[in-house]
Amino acid sequence: MFGKPKASGFTKTLVGEWKADTLSGDVKGEITAVFNTDGTFFTRNKMEIRGVPADPVTHTGRYRIEAVDKSRFKLFTIDENGAPLSATVRTFVDRNTMMNEVGRITFKRVQQDDAPLF
Repeated sequence: MFGKPKASGFTKTLVGEWKADTLSGDVKGEITAVFNTDGTFFTRNKMEIRGVPADPVTHTGRYRIEAVDKSRFKLFTIDENGAPLSATVRTFVDRNTMMNEVGRITFKRVQQDDAPLF
């Protein structure tokens, strides 16, 4: 009853493909993130600055999760060389919506028509 919640429930919900649209001033972006069951991930960030597309930025590597409390978890990512990329606190609004606390970025699950959610 006491102690930290387990991260396994968060991990099961995180696995899959997610997308988020971002907007900050003149910079519009789209983030795609794929989290796999083996602890690997792929992200791609596409941006337009004042309407001009920039080259997309792609990262691959490994992730791990630590539960913060019953509703929040901390997502740690490292690149393929083992260098830390980020550590963000996130919340699942529901099974298909995830919110990043910094910047209040909202990710929506991408569902494929021919694949079950889990």
